[in-house]
Amino acid sequence: MAAFDVGVQSVVYAESSLYELLDELDETGIDQLELWGRHLDPDDEAETVAVAEDVLADAGVSVCGHGVVDLDDTGQAREHVAFADRIGADYVTVNYPPARDDVTEELIDLAEEFGIDVGIHNYSSVHHDDLSQVFSSIDDARAVLEAYDHPRLGLCLDTGHFLVEDVDPAEAVRELGDRINSVHLKDTSEAEAEDVPGAGRLDLPVLVDLLDEHTELDAPLVIEYELPAERATEALIEAERNVRAALDD
Repeated sequence: MAAFDVGVQSVVYAESSLYELLDELDETGIDQLELWGRHLDPDDEAETVAVAEDVLADAGVSVCGHGVVDLDDTGQAREHVAFADRIGADYVTVNYPPARDDVTEELIDLAEEFGIDVGIHNYSSVHHDDLSQVFSSIDDARAVLEAYDHPRLGLCLDTGHFLVEDVDPAEAVRELGDRINSVHLKDTSEAEAEDVPGAGRLDLPVLVDLLDEHTELDAPLVIEYELPAERATEALIEAERNVRAALDD
């Protein structure tokens, strides 16, 4: 089994500041963070970003990625890829209409320029009414990844959104394995449309075995969901426990 690390998407703490978020992470064993724009953004003053970097370093937390960045046209991605490079992230996760080849081409150019991986994030009807504007199926992802066979362009596999669309994440790993460069672990259950990994339909042990077998993933397995703020840390502790148990299975 590959030695996957475990991280968290900062959207889990959507209603908290970055500093409050870091205090909460002290209660977990997680030290890898995919940073959402509402916690730190390219539009923030340089001094704000520098202070945040110092606080992250003092907390022993590394920024593995930046996103998810919503794009609908060219000319929007540069500041985000440059920002990911500025804060030491290895990848940026993006959402945009699958038919926009011009956006794909711009992302590849920026990935080469900055040495940053780009992970196309799949979505579902949980957040989007018009699925033609997002990657929601294996075929959506495959069409673009086959047309643009570039080592820095890949899929950010969001397990929960695939499950909502009745797409088996395990099948996505089997079919797109070597193009998966980042992962968002979430689940869906009768209790929650977005639940902690391991609480619903997601078979975590099978998934991590397949990621080990079919991918060359070196990014952390990032826990991500949107639950009520009062449950955020309790849920994260549960999610981390589930993920680490699957990794040790």
